[in-house]
Amino acid sequence: MIKRVMLLEDGTAEMKGITPSIGAALAALREAGWSVPTGMVVTTDSCRACCARPGELSDEMNGEIGNAIRQLEQQTGKLFGHTDHPLLLHVQADSLVAPATAEACVIPYVGLNDDTVEGFARQTGNRVYALQCYLTEIQHYGHIKYGIAYPATVQPIDVQRSSGEAELEWSIAEWKQLIQKKSGHPFPQDVRLQLQAAIHGVSFSKSKQGLSFSNQKESSVEILTSQPEPTAWPVFIHAVSQGKYSDLKGKGSVYTRNPATGERGIIGDYLPAESQSGMLHALSYLKRHDSERYTELEMICTELEKRTGTVLEITYTVDSVSICLEHIRSALLSPAAAIKSAVDLVIEGVIQPKHAILQMRSDHVAEGMKQEIPEMKRLLEWADEIKDISILAKVEETADALQVKAWGADGIGLCVTDAMFMSPHRKPFVQKMMLANTEEERRRGLERLLPMQQSDLEVLFEAMNGRPAAIQLFDFSRFEQVPGRGEGDQHGDQLHIDLFELYEMQLEAVFRAAVRCIREGLWVRPEILIPHVEHAQKMQDIRELADHVAVQVLGEERRHCIYKVGAVISSPRAALTASQIARYADLILFAGDELSETTPSYMPEGAEQQQEDYATMLQTEPAPLRKLDIEGVGRLVEHAVAQSRLRKPHLKTVISGEHSRDVQSMALIQQIGLDAVCVRPEHIPWARVAAAQAVIRQVKEKQNTSEDEDISTIA
Repeated sequence: MIKRVMLLEDGTAEMKGITPSIGAALAALREAGWSVPTGMVVTTDSCRACCARPGELSDEMNGEIGNAIRQLEQQTGKLFGHTDHPLLLHVQADSLVAPATAEACVIPYVGLNDDTVEGFARQTGNRVYALQCYLTEIQHYGHIKYGIAYPATVQPIDVQRSSGEAELEWSIAEWKQLIQKKSGHPFPQDVRLQLQAAIHGVSFSKSKQGLSFSNQKESSVEILTSQPEPTAWPVFIHAVSQGKYSDLKGKGSVYTRNPATGERGIIGDYLPAESQSGMLHALSYLKRHDSERYTELEMICTELEKRTGTVLEITYTVDSVSICLEHIRSALLSPAAAIKSAVDLVIEGVIQPKHAILQMRSDHVAEGMKQEIPEMKRLLEWADEIKDISILAKVEETADALQVKAWGADGIGLCVTDAMFMSPHRKPFVQKMMLANTEEERRRGLERLLPMQQSDLEVLFEAMNGRPAAIQLFDFSRFEQVPGRGEGDQHGDQLHIDLFELYEMQLEAVFRAAVRCIREGLWVRPEILIPHVEHAQKMQDIRELADHVAVQVLGEERRHCIYKVGAVISSPRAALTASQIARYADLILFAGDELSETTPSYMPEGAEQQQEDYATMLQTEPAPLRKLDIEGVGRLVEHAVAQSRLRKPHLKTVISGEHSRDVQSMALIQQIGLDAVCVRPEHIPWARVAAAQAVIRQVKEKQNTSEDEDISTIA
């Protein structure tokens, strides 16, 4: 029988592989003899099933949660919903799977209503405190369930003042009215309905929609990925400490490491119970006034961080005999802190390099590169050891080549030569050459451009020195930028001749630059890309031209210059005929951005809605996170690669575009079996990490599939 609800006392064996969560970490501490909150974990599948019918719990879920509640009642001596001795529960999304702001994933004090709040007041001996807790429950409930905003400022209420009761009662009534108005239903007084609503709310919190954190580590290391649909997370529920308020010495929150810098050592705040102003003190206040409790808190933080493998934020209370944990979640870290802490945890032996890599997000890496964090270099080295596809750079200026090398690219996957030609000091020469009236004038123009192009390519080859450098020949579409060369131009019949003359000059520049660098002792690996190849005939013609020029220019150095000639495929038609083009190509580069713009019009009939959704995605999604259309462009590229390699097994295949940096897109690229991705220079570091993440996730998915098959066989 599959258990849907796990008590912490069930132990880690029950939870392993099912709930990689803070609950599992606390269960491990409990087994080790630590004092931890009494609680349970509702699994992800259970939450999904429960939340599919928001009006009620299934009989199975109702039974299991009821049994678990009875266990908590026995352990605490309190009763859920009892007027005199109420059991109160903190309900939170599993923070290690779904980190968010302090308020976004928790509904505290579930079980308080208009009647039980009075019993809680008698238990604690402080009605103001009880009303504060009741208001907190209602506010979190309203915010998470219905998106009601918290008040901009909250004035601390002196628990010693009787007038505080009136203020709190008024606020409670106001929030009840807001919930009634927003939802059409009153705040539930039935505590079981409260619990069901809380489970639904924190597992499917509106504040988390669009974000998914996929756990890849036994001890709960998370990774951020884009996710268009709501995702359920497991829910951790634990009993609230309900001693006398007079026994409370203070409360606060603590980070297991500095959230700004990642430095090791606890840091946080502390509010003494006797404080009249409500002013927070630094954690050092607790250390000075109660060193025993401070040491206990320090040990708890160390152990929990060791068990979870991530930096935590913990809300706690202090009484005369112990520390009580109120809420635990993954800490929100600065990019610098996220990188440093992840690397340090590996060095300390807490996690493995693959788990550190999975914790990274694109914004972490981008900011990490700007700040030149020392740990970033080591993290990228680990990523390079794991990834199994090459990360290439797209460059438009020779200056980019040095940046490419510094940021660890495996080579240049696309050098856009027409961008170089269109620079302000060269464009006049290009225009003059293209507008020439005679062949002699065009030849003189090409002769002027040849040394310029050669010098550019020498810089590229010197920077790469053994790494591939792919040079795309002049893009035909750039002709539109030259005055007088429109479709209606009287010289339109010469465009084909002009193009081949220009290509011949560029090929000569490539091989002249190669000879120069080879004779200087460098390794040169030029790759020549033909833009917008639509037909195998064009590929064949220019391939023959390239080989001819190579023979003429390289001479005896030909044996030292192993060059490739390939095609850029930027339209669905070209992709569908890729196997024919591959007959004459050593490599194919799929222009992902161009394919994304043109593929929708080639969708089959009846897919109008898909076209609209796709177009909307292109318009509304930020370019840095643009994703590959898996069912459209992704399957088109997959088919093209498969068919091309049937004809030429060792064909090199590359994809370029912004989407290549998206984690899900990288997973598809991994699945298809492409050799490399090509991104802009500034995106190289994150692409290296994303490629490693794709490998780790693929291995994990295979392991999970294998485990599922084993379980099915046993069953």
